[in-house]
Amino acid sequence: MNTCSLGFIFDTDLKHVLLVHKGSPEWQKGLINGVGGKIELGETPLDCMVRECEEETALKIPSAKWLQFATMNIKGNITNVYATTYKGAMKDARKNHHEEIEWFPYNELPQNVIANIPFFVPMARQQILGHDSVSIEITY
Repeated sequence: MNTCSLGFIFDTDLKHVLLVHKGSPEWQKGLINGVGGKIELGETPLDCMVRECEEETALKIPSAKWLQFATMNIKGNITNVYATTYKGAMKDARKNHHEEIEWFPYNELPQNVIANIPFFVPMARQQILGHDSVSIEITY
């Protein structure tokens, strides 16, 4: 069983979301996903989110700024899903890992995203706005 964290970072106007062009794991290669990865020994899911964000984007977003809004359980693999905004310049986000990152217009997501991204990105945005603020658990 793996436990992971997945996050969606928006600009302050909530018009763009920062996503990652995945190179690994193999099943994600060539697809676009949110920021995140596996929880390391001794880490909480939130600690993982903060660490992965800095590793993948060079953005230092403190734990208090992340809102958890979903948990996925896919055959025993747990993913904790978060949302946040970044108040600095969009150019501050830079490749700090082996995978490319890119700001996409919120309403123009690319076609080659992980299947749940079109579902999670609007939900993450709504969570930040405080509209329809819910916490969901998805099991499949």
